[in-house]
Amino acid sequence: MIGRIFFVEVRRTAALWFGLGLAFAAALLTADPERWDGAWMATVLAHHAGLDLLWPLALAAGAWQGRRDHAAGIADLLAATARPGWARVAPQAAVVAGCLAGGYVGGLLDGLGRALLAATYHPPGWYWPLLAGSLSIAAAGLLGLGVGRLLPSRLTAALLALGGLAAVVVLAIGSADSDRPVLLLGPAYLGDTDQYSIVDTRVVAGKLVWFAALAATGFALYAAGGRRARLLAALPTVVGLVAALALFPPPGAAVRPDPQATALVCTDEAPRVCVTRLHEPALAQIVEPARRALALLSRLPDAPTQVVEEPSRHGTPVVQRRDSVHLELVVYGDGTVITGQQSIEDTILDGAGTWACGAAADDVAGWEPIQAARAAAGLWLQGRDAGPDEFWPPVQQMVVDALAGLRALPPDEQVARVAALRAAALDCRPDLYDVLTGS
Repeated sequence: MIGRIFFVEVRRTAALWFGLGLAFAAALLTADPERWDGAWMATVLAHHAGLDLLWPLALAAGAWQGRRDHAAGIADLLAATARPGWARVAPQAAVVAGCLAGGYVGGLLDGLGRALLAATYHPPGWYWPLLAGSLSIAAAGLLGLGVGRLLPSRLTAALLALGGLAAVVVLAIGSADSDRPVLLLGPAYLGDTDQYSIVDTRVVAGKLVWFAALAATGFALYAAGGRRARLLAALPTVVGLVAALALFPPPGAAVRPDPQATALVCTDEAPRVCVTRLHEPALAQIVEPARRALALLSRLPDAPTQVVEEPSRHGTPVVQRRDSVHLELVVYGDGTVITGQQSIEDTILDGAGTWACGAAADDVAGWEPIQAARAAAGLWLQGRDAGPDEFWPPVQQMVVDALAGLRALPPDEQVARVAALRAAALDCRPDLYDVLTGS
């Protein structure tokens, strides 16, 4: 009997089409040809980030459906029936919420299927952001139903979509550069995430409480038969807001690194080459170029003996070890490895096997001599000159001049200069160009 009621509601409403449309929109927002299919958590997080646009759409879909009885001219007739309001509207509310939440989940199926085939590491707890996102979409649909029944105008859906989008934007802008938990009330924000992240359980719990409260308010508003009931419908939102803010950690503590994803997987033979467990399928691509680079670096005193992938984000401080080259990897959509230079070997030899540091990220003038010195050291180790326009104009001439001055020195002095640059780069000093040129 219940199944038949739901089947009838699916046929009577546009909820199924709304769900299919939401699934299509979610899939478009999640798709990224540059993201490696094996980045399981990155795919889930990209899907969740689309909620900033999907949430207002779900709100509008609910509002459009909420005015159905008014548009059909039967709102007063249904209100006069003996059935309680909540029992009468529950099937339609369940169908709308279920179709929208199902559409949201369906938009991730392609990405999860690809990840299942390509990934060797499946992160724990990847489903929590998906669950929180599904509940937020269902809550948006129910809230839209309530508002649509309360204000059954043709413009309500459009205005609600614009209002929902404006609320998301204002919340993000108003809380930017702050560590206030209110930022986590937004449907899409989970913290400063990346592919190595695990979302804190307090964030998930707070979002589940918050969106469950919004869903309860939406349903209560949709079922309300009088002014008093409509006023009381706001109570779950107030309680949920207080509870969610009590549960939320500061946004800076909303995510933490996944120790299993950052664990190293290394070759058995020396010299050792290691990548994170997340990028284990890419290990075979970097072994040979990494070992060629280590062979060239062996000309230097106290040379590194291994290449290790560094999971820290670009521009963040890295504790460099003298026996290791710390390498940042990006795996492209087709599974190929990108390192930021023309080749993996070039990247490892840049700066004589050191991490790029020594200036603030936005200090262009400070980076120019650092980049020139690092590039000159790498070219010297490879025994080649800088190609025409290989670097941007201010750096190109500095590289040419540094190489010419370095090669004019006796061989032992050349080695000593590059070794000195490596030592300075390990300490993130900004005077690499002066060290290399002897200025």
